[in-house]
Amino acid sequence: MISYESGTYLKELFSALALANAHDPCSAETQFLQQQILTYAEQQGLLPAGMSADRFLAQLKKQGQGFATKSIGGNLVYPLGIGREMFCNFVATGEGAAFPIIILPRFIPFIMTPIPRLFVGWKTSIGITSVGGLVSGTGFYAVGEQQGFALGFWGIGFSIFLPPIKAYGMFGYALYAKASAEYMEFYPPNHPPEIAAMYPLDGATYVPLSTSELRFSISDYDSDLMSYSVTTYPDVGGGNGNMKPDGTYTVPVSGLKSSTEYTWYVTVSDGMDTVEEEFTFTTEAVAPVVSDVIPVDGNRYVPVSQGFLRFHLRDPQNDLMSYTVETSPFIGSGSGSGVHEGDISVPISGLEAMTKYRWYVNVTDGVNPTSEVFWFQTEPLMVFDPFTEGWEYRKMITVDHSMVAGDLENFPVVLELTDSDLRDKAQDDGDDILFMDGAGVATRLYHELEDFDGSTGQLIAWVNISSLNSTVDSSLYMYYGHMDSCEQQYPEKTWDAQYKGVWHMHTASGSITDSTVNHHNGIVSSISCQAAGRIGYGVEDDGTGYVDFGDQIEYETQDITYEIWSIHDYEAQELDGGLAKGRVFGDYTTYSSQIAWHLGESSYSVILTDGTSCSGVDESTDLTNWNYFVGTHDSVTGTTSLFINGDFKDSQTKPGTTIDYTQTQNNFKLGGRDGGIYSFDGRVDEVRISNIGRSSEWIRTCYQNQNFPSDFISVGFEEPHP
Repeated sequence: MISYESGTYLKELFSALALANAHDPCSAETQFLQQQILTYAEQQGLLPAGMSADRFLAQLKKQGQGFATKSIGGNLVYPLGIGREMFCNFVATGEGAAFPIIILPRFIPFIMTPIPRLFVGWKTSIGITSVGGLVSGTGFYAVGEQQGFALGFWGIGFSIFLPPIKAYGMFGYALYAKASAEYMEFYPPNHPPEIAAMYPLDGATYVPLSTSELRFSISDYDSDLMSYSVTTYPDVGGGNGNMKPDGTYTVPVSGLKSSTEYTWYVTVSDGMDTVEEEFTFTTEAVAPVVSDVIPVDGNRYVPVSQGFLRFHLRDPQNDLMSYTVETSPFIGSGSGSGVHEGDISVPISGLEAMTKYRWYVNVTDGVNPTSEVFWFQTEPLMVFDPFTEGWEYRKMITVDHSMVAGDLENFPVVLELTDSDLRDKAQDDGDDILFMDGAGVATRLYHELEDFDGSTGQLIAWVNISSLNSTVDSSLYMYYGHMDSCEQQYPEKTWDAQYKGVWHMHTASGSITDSTVNHHNGIVSSISCQAAGRIGYGVEDDGTGYVDFGDQIEYETQDITYEIWSIHDYEAQELDGGLAKGRVFGDYTTYSSQIAWHLGESSYSVILTDGTSCSGVDESTDLTNWNYFVGTHDSVTGTTSLFINGDFKDSQTKPGTTIDYTQTQNNFKLGGRDGGIYSFDGRVDEVRISNIGRSSEWIRTCYQNQNFPSDFISVGFEEPHP
């Protein structure tokens, strides 16, 4: 029971929602009205017990992300699917030709009974097919690139080719029809599977080491049969099952270790929708614990003068412990018995530069054993003559000073070349490629190999040059031809401390590596990896996906620079999206003082969401070609600036402006509104964040180097070992 006034207010909200939903179910207005209605309903006590407005809205958005992944002509469709129907009628039309090219109804003479055709088929890059089951009451709608066929077809059809028109059309009935298409809509809409009742509970602690299985329940609203798979990290087991009904299922696990956090991933599919869930649990503390190791596990810059290994031992029951320590290659060992909790040191000696060492700690309290493996690598030689250390060849590389906009320090220069000498004389993986700041005894320049193909000699390397001069050519030397050399690249040292994220977008998996010391890798969702990038590979978004770089404190700076290379697939398409930290694109005007870099239908904007905005794409900017977009914000002056292809385009100054990072949705994303609706459609490469406002000289030089790499540097002749 609610008051008349409340009922009238809700009716008005629902009327407004109906209009907004009819215009665009995924618009900011539609979502805002949904939020208003649910919040008001919660205040009036109209929601079911235990259901909050936020929870209801989250479920609504989750379903929307599962179903409404692409919008064509106002109809929401699923990405990439296959539709099938028995005893159905259908209509199909598109660009191209069907087979047979002419279809007319046929009848048995005299009795005029229809004769069905055995087979008809179609294949098109742009088409629409609608199929409805006469008996099942189900159907599907296929849009875009597709192919299909029908068996036992009776109806009419045609193919026509009158330049510039090439089209086909069919209408009729079939015993069986099947179509696979770029986008699908099914009727009635499919409901995704649900995962529940997991054991151990998500976030559980003190889980017994004797646990031998993981348990979970799966269900499907449509009673579809489901397939599932379970994996664990660290790997202690897993399993899968196919064509399963609603129910509870288990997978075996073994070898659980004391005081260890495990993550298990459950993936369930009903053939149309796939649901993935992640759960964690921590085992009970019964075995001795090894912690606080020195050198830190994975440290690649340990001095050769390091004289000890150190770790802390603790037993949860305060039992006396025995331990052994071994190293490989051998640099020392140690052992002890009857020890209490405390720090243990083992002396080591004889470390060599650029060598990886492993050390093994085995501990027992007499009943429960613990075994741990750690590694470190000693620091590289910095000042030396590579020819005396085993390298056989070098080439001088010269930077054209006319391409450098100003004197710069610690600047990452990209070298993009194909060299037959590297192909024939360097290691197949390029591990022996080395850069020095001069000939003979010189100082190492840190570098990162983005890509090296030993079969062709194709190299993409980023080299941190300590000093670039805008009036005099700078030079460096590339060494190669050391078959016994270990890996020489140091990506995390190549990028200065102001870089908080550098993503080359070069990946063949679902994760995009951050080259900086921060290691903030991006998680890919519905993005095509290994697309042709501006430099090597990039990623491609068809308007449905995004890359999530996480919610990291390093991103939350007041002085900031965002960089991105992008190319639009279509010049005049109603799309937007881009790069943002905060509530994301399309909705930025409703959330004050966050920051976004926005790629629109025909513009690129830097937006500080307190109302400050600057835009800079004009008729000379062809969005269907690669463009280098940079946005900066200076907290001292309150100036937000936009650069395109190295040129300053626009700025807005609002003194006292600060960027607010306190909103709940705070992940840094590349994509579109909440990573799906009206997203950017095109390719992206070389995404970066800095916690300073990079200078115009730095930005201009980045563009010159990355857009004209063969003009920026020249490579000299090969010089062999004297």
